[in-house]
Amino acid sequence: RKCLDMKYQALVKRLKENRLFKDSFWAVFGNGMGFGLMLLAGILIARFLGKDLYGEYGMVKTTMFQVAAFATFGLGYTSTRFVAKAKREDPSQICGIVHSSFLITVASSSVLAILLFIFAYPLAEFIEEPSLALAFRLLGVITILKALLTTQNGVLAGLGDFKGLARNNVISGLSLLVLCVPLTVLFSVKGSLLALALSQFINLVLNFFLLKKEKLIAWNEWQFSKLKELLRFSIPVALQELTFSLSYWLTSLILVKMTTMGELGVYSAAAQWNTVVLFVPSLLSNVILSHLSGNVSNKKHHQRTIQMALCMNLCCTLLPFLIVYFSTDFIYTLYGPSFSSLPTVLRISLFSTILSCLGNVFNNEMISQGRTWVTFFARSTRDILGVVVVYYLLLISEGIGGARQVAYAHLISGAYYLFCYILAYCMSNKKDRYTETLA
Repeated sequence: RKCLDMKYQALVKRLKENRLFKDSFWAVFGNGMGFGLMLLAGILIARFLGKDLYGEYGMVKTTMFQVAAFATFGLGYTSTRFVAKAKREDPSQICGIVHSSFLITVASSSVLAILLFIFAYPLAEFIEEPSLALAFRLLGVITILKALLTTQNGVLAGLGDFKGLARNNVISGLSLLVLCVPLTVLFSVKGSLLALALSQFINLVLNFFLLKKEKLIAWNEWQFSKLKELLRFSIPVALQELTFSLSYWLTSLILVKMTTMGELGVYSAAAQWNTVVLFVPSLLSNVILSHLSGNVSNKKHHQRTIQMALCMNLCCTLLPFLIVYFSTDFIYTLYGPSFSSLPTVLRISLFSTILSCLGNVFNNEMISQGRTWVTFFARSTRDILGVVVVYYLLLISEGIGGARQVAYAHLISGAYYLFCYILAYCMSNKKDRYTETLA
């Protein structure tokens, strides 16, 4: 027993001294509270709005997240990679990287926000929901906030300030929970979106003060030396975000056109619980990318980090997967009787989370190695495949069980995605071993 106690104490000591574990702790447990609050807010909004109005809310919210992902021009990942690498190799470069990252984000998100404002009415009429025109215009403002927030998170992850990020996300989640009920009751869908916008703005301000503390916000010292390098690296990352955004939006559009807005509401609810299952791996994404980018020159340490990341992601996905899978009937009762098909859709869609959690580790590995065109190929072909399969399944089923057909399509495209990355990773290792043999 004494021997076991000593081994246990030694293990605890090693974990406490392991930077990857400490960063993961703050990314998971700190942000867990914030995400839990946001999930609770989403459930309350769904109950107040009902299936059809929640489908409208899900449509706008989904569009916002996908457009904002492209609006950053890939700087969410790129800034993490460059800042983490510069922190280890040449800290004097960090200021230029940060300033250039924000310049690109402001420019790209502003252009997209203007386009959304101009084409709000045609877009709302196209999906046969004219009442959403004002919501799409509000979406333009939220897009800028979300894009800036994404770049801020990338920079702070590169700096390793996961504790500060966790604290700010908790406050943002709490503000959304407090604001969503009164604003949804007063203004319906528009109130829900306004609550989302205000919570994003609060998070943005809090992150600004973290960067100010690091002395990285000095408006009279903008540096453009890194602009070209960042753009060259981030173009394929931005393109893959674009294909993902388009595919997600097209999937929602096809689902609405070939079935009903209610089916989109059901799938949005299921997707929300997929996010719960992938919550820990998604939080670990920037942690993993930061560590992989920081030790890319140390092959042995780099390989060990990849193995640890795969094990952590798989373990952190399996437990919530099982809990949610066996709780689908209870989850259905949280949303109300209009979500009667939710348990079946949720059980199917949950299996794609296992594929995603493993594929995302390989995605971070390719980005850390600078192989962003490989990530573009894997993700873009996955997204195209997903849309094609969704359309085909809805066509042969004549629109029956639309949300269920989308869940099957995402499962198929997820399997393809993981296969592409495993193949690319094996080929890369084989090439490295061949190069070492020649040397």
